[in-house]
Amino acid sequence: MPYLQFNLPKQFPAAVKRHVAEAACRAYAEIMETQLWRPNVGMAELGADNLFHLDDAGLQEIVMVLIECRRGRSSDQRLALARRLVELCTDAFGIAPGQVFVEFTAHAGDEMFRNGDWVQDWRADEAA
Repeated sequence: MPYLQFNLPKQFPAAVKRHVAEAACRAYAEIMETQLWRPNVGMAELGADNLFHLDDAGLQEIVMVLIECRRGRSSDQRLALARRLVELCTDAFGIAPGQVFVEFTAHAGDEMFRNGDWVQDWRADEAA
């Protein structure tokens, strides 16, 4: 934890995905005030015609970013991270900002198991 999953509407070159993964880890660590080694990133290429949102313009392909993290961060921190990730996806995947959706699920530390024990809730003194 944390885990950032990028659900993608098509396939992208490995170099693009690796760039996004590294930039997302760096953004998470900086904005969410934690160590760089903590974030984990997954890229799920769902393929053409498998990821949509329906709006007034009709059915649109989207990028869906799901973030599982520990409780304790402010809404301002989460908002800053969401904005950074939308910008990153727009640049790397060539998708309009309005077609990138970001959702956070904040968990208590005792909902995550690492290295033989529960993790702790996030604390401000963890800031790198």
